[in-house]
Amino acid sequence: MGKSPAQIRGARLRKAVIDATLARIESVGIGNVRVADVAADAGVHETSIYRRWKTLPRLLLDALLFRMADEIPLPDTGSLRGDLERFMTDLIRFAEAPSGMAMIRGTVIGDADPVVDATRREFWVRRLSMSEEIIRRGIARGEVASTVDPRLTMLTLGGLVHLHVTQLGETLPPNLAREAVDLVLDGIAPR
Repeated sequence: MGKSPAQIRGARLRKAVIDATLARIESVGIGNVRVADVAADAGVHETSIYRRWKTLPRLLLDALLFRMADEIPLPDTGSLRGDLERFMTDLIRFAEAPSGMAMIRGTVIGDADPVVDATRREFWVRRLSMSEEIIRRGIARGEVASTVDPRLTMLTLGGLVHLHVTQLGETLPPNLAREAVDLVLDGIAPR
Protein backbone atom coordinates (compact mmCIF):
# COMPACT_ATOMS: atom_id res chain seq x y z
CA MET A 1 0.00 0.00 0.00
CA GLY A 2 1.38 3.44 -0.96
CA LYS A 3 1.93 6.29 1.43
CA SER A 4 -0.56 9.11 1.66
CA PRO A 5 0.59 12.63 0.75
CA ALA A 6 0.87 13.46 4.44
CA GLN A 7 3.40 10.64 4.87
CA ILE A 8 5.91 11.92 2.36
CA ARG A 9 8.86 13.14 4.43
CA GLY A 10 12.43 14.32 4.34
CA ALA A 11 14.40 13.95 1.13
CA ARG A 12 11.40 12.56 -0.78
CA LEU A 13 9.29 15.56 0.20
CA ARG A 14 12.04 17.99 -0.77
CA LYS A 15 12.56 16.31 -4.16
CA ALA A 16 8.84 16.16 -4.93
CA VAL A 17 8.30 19.82 -3.99
CA ILE A 18 11.45 21.10 -5.74
CA ASP A 19 10.54 19.17 -8.92
CA ALA A 20 6.97 20.50 -8.84
CA THR A 21 8.19 24.06 -8.19
CA LEU A 22 10.65 23.92 -11.10
CA ALA A 23 7.99 22.50 -13.41
CA ARG A 24 5.67 25.35 -12.43
CA ILE A 25 8.36 27.98 -13.01
CA GLU A 26 9.00 26.51 -16.46
CA SER A 27 5.33 26.26 -17.40
CA VAL A 28 3.78 29.43 -15.94
CA GLY A 29 6.74 31.69 -15.06
CA ILE A 30 8.11 32.50 -11.63
CA GLY A 31 5.54 35.23 -10.97
CA ASN A 32 2.62 32.82 -11.38
CA VAL A 33 3.79 29.99 -9.10
CA ARG A 34 1.42 29.36 -6.19
CA VAL A 35 2.05 27.11 -3.19
CA ALA A 36 -1.34 25.42 -3.59
CA ASP A 37 -0.49 24.36 -7.15
CA VAL A 38 2.97 23.13 -6.15
CA ALA A 39 1.48 21.14 -3.27
CA ALA A 40 -1.09 19.53 -5.55
CA ASP A 41 1.53 18.67 -8.18
CA ALA A 42 3.91 17.27 -5.56
CA GLY A 43 1.22 15.27 -3.77
CA VAL A 44 1.82 16.98 -0.42
CA HIS A 45 -0.15 19.28 1.85
CA GLU A 46 0.49 23.02 1.66
CA THR A 47 1.31 22.96 5.37
CA SER A 48 4.26 20.64 4.64
CA ILE A 49 5.65 23.23 2.23
CA TYR A 50 5.15 26.12 4.63
CA ARG A 51 6.63 24.12 7.51
CA ARG A 52 9.83 23.47 5.57
CA TRP A 53 10.23 26.66 3.47
CA LYS A 54 8.11 29.18 5.46
CA THR A 55 7.40 31.40 2.41
CA LEU A 56 6.91 31.05 -1.34
CA PRO A 57 10.01 33.19 -2.11
CA ARG A 58 12.19 30.87 -0.01
CA LEU A 59 10.78 27.87 -1.87
CA LEU A 60 11.40 29.53 -5.25
CA LEU A 61 14.96 30.46 -4.30
CA ASP A 62 15.75 26.97 -3.02
CA ALA A 63 14.34 25.37 -6.18
CA LEU A 64 16.26 27.68 -8.51
CA LEU A 65 19.57 27.29 -6.66
CA PHE A 66 19.13 23.50 -6.59
CA ARG A 67 18.47 23.40 -10.34
CA MET A 68 21.47 25.56 -11.20
CA ALA A 69 23.83 23.61 -8.93
CA ASP A 70 22.64 20.39 -10.57
CA GLU A 71 22.62 21.59 -14.19
CA ILE A 72 25.54 24.04 -14.15
CA PRO A 73 27.94 22.98 -11.40
CA LEU A 74 30.96 25.15 -10.74
CA PRO A 75 33.88 23.34 -12.36
CA ASP A 76 37.33 22.96 -10.86
CA THR A 77 39.51 21.56 -13.64
CA GLY A 78 42.71 23.08 -12.30
CA SER A 79 42.95 25.70 -15.04
CA LEU A 80 41.09 28.92 -15.70
CA ARG A 81 40.50 28.10 -19.36
CA GLY A 82 39.19 24.65 -18.45
CA ASP A 83 36.88 26.03 -15.78
CA LEU A 84 35.50 28.80 -17.97
CA GLU A 85 34.98 26.58 -21.01
CA ARG A 86 33.23 23.91 -18.90
CA PHE A 87 31.08 26.55 -17.19
CA MET A 88 30.09 28.09 -20.53
CA THR A 89 29.49 24.71 -22.18
CA ASP A 90 27.18 23.64 -19.32
CA LEU A 91 25.39 27.00 -19.36
CA ILE A 92 24.87 26.84 -23.13
CA ARG A 93 23.66 23.21 -22.97
CA PHE A 94 21.20 24.21 -20.24
CA ALA A 95 20.04 27.30 -22.17
CA GLU A 96 19.45 25.27 -25.35
CA ALA A 97 17.14 22.77 -23.65
CA PRO A 98 13.48 23.85 -23.67
CA SER A 99 13.25 23.59 -19.87
CA GLY A 100 16.45 25.60 -19.41
CA MET A 101 15.31 28.26 -21.83
CA ALA A 102 11.99 28.53 -19.98
CA MET A 103 13.81 28.69 -16.65
CA ILE A 104 16.15 31.47 -17.80
CA ARG A 105 13.33 33.48 -19.33
CA GLY A 106 11.17 32.89 -16.27
CA THR A 107 13.82 34.23 -13.91
CA VAL A 108 14.76 37.28 -15.96
CA ILE A 109 11.53 38.93 -16.98
CA GLY A 110 10.42 41.56 -14.46
CA ASP A 111 7.34 41.04 -12.34
CA ALA A 112 4.97 43.47 -10.67
CA ASP A 113 5.21 41.50 -7.40
CA PRO A 114 8.05 43.05 -5.37
CA VAL A 115 8.50 39.82 -3.36
CA VAL A 116 9.00 37.78 -6.53
CA ASP A 117 11.35 40.45 -7.89
CA ALA A 118 13.37 40.32 -4.65
CA THR A 119 13.59 36.53 -4.92
CA ARG A 120 14.73 36.78 -8.53
CA ARG A 121 17.41 39.31 -7.61
CA GLU A 122 18.60 37.24 -4.66
CA PHE A 123 18.86 34.15 -6.88
CA TRP A 124 20.98 35.93 -9.51
CA VAL A 125 23.20 37.64 -6.92
CA ARG A 126 23.85 34.34 -5.12
CA ARG A 127 24.45 32.41 -8.34
CA LEU A 128 26.76 35.11 -9.67
CA SER A 129 28.68 35.23 -6.39
CA MET A 130 29.23 31.46 -6.57
CA SER A 131 30.49 31.60 -10.15
CA GLU A 132 32.99 34.34 -9.26
CA GLU A 133 34.97 31.65 -7.44
CA ILE A 134 36.25 30.49 -10.85
CA ILE A 135 37.97 33.87 -11.36
CA ARG A 136 39.19 34.09 -7.76
CA ARG A 137 40.91 30.70 -8.18
CA GLY A 138 42.46 31.97 -11.43
CA ILE A 139 43.80 35.02 -9.61
CA ALA A 140 45.25 32.79 -6.86
CA ARG A 141 46.99 30.63 -9.51
CA GLY A 142 48.39 33.70 -11.29
CA GLU A 143 46.32 33.08 -14.44
CA VAL A 144 44.34 36.29 -13.98
CA ALA A 145 45.56 39.79 -13.23
CA SER A 146 44.96 40.62 -9.57
CA THR A 147 43.06 43.78 -10.58
CA VAL A 148 40.39 41.86 -12.51
CA ASP A 149 36.82 42.11 -11.21
CA PRO A 150 35.44 38.54 -10.89
CA ARG A 151 31.82 39.74 -11.05
CA LEU A 152 32.35 41.73 -14.26
CA THR A 153 34.06 38.76 -15.89
CA MET A 154 31.28 36.30 -15.03
CA LEU A 155 28.57 38.81 -15.95
CA THR A 156 30.24 39.20 -19.33
CA LEU A 157 30.24 35.46 -20.03
CA GLY A 158 26.91 34.51 -18.47
CA GLY A 159 25.21 37.66 -19.70
CA LEU A 160 26.14 36.78 -23.26
CA VAL A 161 24.19 33.51 -23.06
CA HIS A 162 21.27 35.12 -21.24
CA LEU A 163 21.05 37.90 -23.82
CA HIS A 164 20.81 35.34 -26.61
CA VAL A 165 18.06 33.45 -24.78
CA THR A 166 15.97 36.32 -23.43
CA GLN A 167 16.35 39.01 -26.06
CA LEU A 168 17.68 37.70 -29.34
CA GLY A 169 15.85 34.38 -29.38
CA GLU A 170 18.49 32.98 -31.69
CA THR A 171 20.19 29.63 -31.73
CA LEU A 172 23.41 29.96 -29.82
CA PRO A 173 26.47 29.92 -32.10
CA PRO A 174 28.23 26.52 -32.07
CA ASN A 175 31.61 27.88 -30.96
CA LEU A 176 30.25 30.42 -28.48
CA ALA A 177 31.86 28.86 -25.38
CA ARG A 178 35.37 28.75 -26.82
CA GLU A 179 35.17 32.11 -28.60
CA ALA A 180 33.73 33.93 -25.58
CA VAL A 181 36.37 32.42 -23.28
CA ASP A 182 39.14 33.37 -25.73
CA LEU A 183 37.85 36.93 -25.86
CA VAL A 184 37.63 37.26 -22.08
CA LEU A 185 40.95 35.54 -21.37
CA ASP A 186 42.76 38.05 -23.58
CA GLY A 187 41.35 40.83 -21.43
CA ILE A 188 41.97 39.36 -17.98
CA ALA A 189 45.38 37.69 -18.40
CA PRO A 190 48.27 39.14 -16.44
CA ARG A 191 50.34 41.55 -18.51
